[in-house]
Amino acid sequence: MMAESALTISAVGDISLGDHPVCVGHGMRKAIGTHGVDLFSDVREYWSNSDVVIGNLETVASDVGLIPGKLSSFEMRGDPAALTTLKEAGFNVLTVANNHALQHGKDAFDDTVANLKRIGIESIGLDDEKTNKTVPFVFEKSGRRNVFLGYSLRPEEWCKNDIPYSHRDSIDSLISEVQGFRNEVDGAVVVSIHWGLEYLTYPGPEQLELGKRLIDAGADVIIGHHPHVLQPFEYYKDGLIIYSLGNFLFDLWHPETKPTVVAQITIPHGGAPKVEFKPVYIDSNFIPRKANQQQCSTVSKLLSFDDHSIESIARMSPEEYRARYKENLAMVRPRKYRYFIKNIYRYPLGIIFQSFMRTCYRRLTGT
Repeated sequence: MMAESALTISAVGDISLGDHPVCVGHGMRKAIGTHGVDLFSDVREYWSNSDVVIGNLETVASDVGLIPGKLSSFEMRGDPAALTTLKEAGFNVLTVANNHALQHGKDAFDDTVANLKRIGIESIGLDDEKTNKTVPFVFEKSGRRNVFLGYSLRPEEWCKNDIPYSHRDSIDSLISEVQGFRNEVDGAVVVSIHWGLEYLTYPGPEQLELGKRLIDAGADVIIGHHPHVLQPFEYYKDGLIIYSLGNFLFDLWHPETKPTVVAQITIPHGGAPKVEFKPVYIDSNFIPRKANQQQCSTVSKLLSFDDHSIESIARMSPEEYRARYKENLAMVRPRKYRYFIKNIYRYPLGIIFQSFMRTCYRRLTGT
């Protein structure tokens, strides 16, 4: 009886439906177009029996505003048909609150949300225009109402006014909002949150503190994303905090972004959540595969605090954490250039020229 009444969730990390600017023409958009739902054939069984299958939709899926041949218009933009592929694979909830949501403008974002609704995938991370609070997805099971909430704490790069997704600058207001939802439902409160810094395999002191505050506010599960790499998880009181699930469908090329998981979360009524991680590796064609023995060992290590203890992170200042991020980013960037040069034969000439001009501009302006 307990197993039947428990809420079961399968959660994955970042989902890109479009090509990364360094993979235009041979990235995620092409992989989805080529393989369709078979893209998930090796790992789909990991979520086949879950009530909710959730991920972070990191790109728009819309042709609104698309300018053919223009790199900045095509990159990180998915084909609307790719959403049907996700639906057929079993995804039923996607968060749209992240720093790429408005990369192609509000109209493309609104069209993406409309496309999700049309095919029957729930969107979380959208604000109610009247209350300015996030609109929850309510999932009822065994007579209890469970809510899924989506937020982004990352700076908004593309639009400074009237941000339609649930972007939060104030931590106190976020905490108050979660407390409000806790008081409204008798089931679980699940928070999907875009936070942290990219390519660091451990959370920062601010994430450690906020994760615990959210649990204290009434959240049962925190699902983190944005860093593009796996980070550890922990149980705190009667809650579960997954700091980063890394990538799941993404055409990033460096090895650190390849290990990932499907997090199988079970929340019994009146009990604490439990999680089992199914190790996954993203192959050279950007397809998620079951991890082999060596890859499983890598995943297990990334999910632990063995290399960076909670205590050592808590003693770190936010400034020190950001300094480590900048050092790490400086090592990542040369890999991007090497990948581009190695694969230069795969790009149209127009894309090569635009990429070269963009790089020159960024070097000259320091952006």
